[in-house]
This record gives sequence, C-alpha cells and structure tokens, in this order.
Amino acid sequence: MNRATSVMVLILLLCAITAQGIPIPGYQGRCQCHQISSNPINPKFIKNLKYIPKGPHCETAEIIITMRKGSRICVSPDADWVKIIIKGARKHN
Repeated sequence: MNRATSVMVLILLLCAITAQGIPIPGYQGRCQCHQISSNPINPKFIKNLKYIPKGPHCETAEIIITMRKGSRICVSPDADWVKIIIKGARKHN
C-alpha cells in the first residue's frame, strides 16, 4: 500500500469510530458531569437523583442530584454515602 492509500484508510477508520459513537480513550464525549463532588449531602435537601450508566456517550457512570432549591450537583457513584441513598431510594419505590 502506498502512503496516500494508508492515509485514506486511517481517515475512514476515524470517521467510522466517530459515526459509531465509540468513546475514544482519554476523551469523555458528552458526559454531563465535568466536576464531581464527594461531599455528603443531607437527603432531606435532595429533590431528585438521576443515574446515567456509562455508554458510548460517556466512559463513566454519572449520578446527578437535583437539590430542592433547583441546583444540580454531580456526585461520585463510588462514594459510600451515595450508595446508601440509592439503596434507600430503591426501598421506597
């Protein structure tokens, strides 16, 4: 294969990866959480909890907490206090 053909094949492969939505290592894609907090939040101030599993849009699972006053906070899904809140929420549903 000559150089021009190699370059064209490389460009086509990059286009295919982009079209398929496969995350490129080191690039977060369309993650909604850019800053993650691990500070505990009192459950009485939480209005809603949204879990977004990892997928082609983002390499990591995301948890977004909406507070009663309307602010949104991204929290670490691995934090122990978050796991306790999720477990409690499952019992109430």
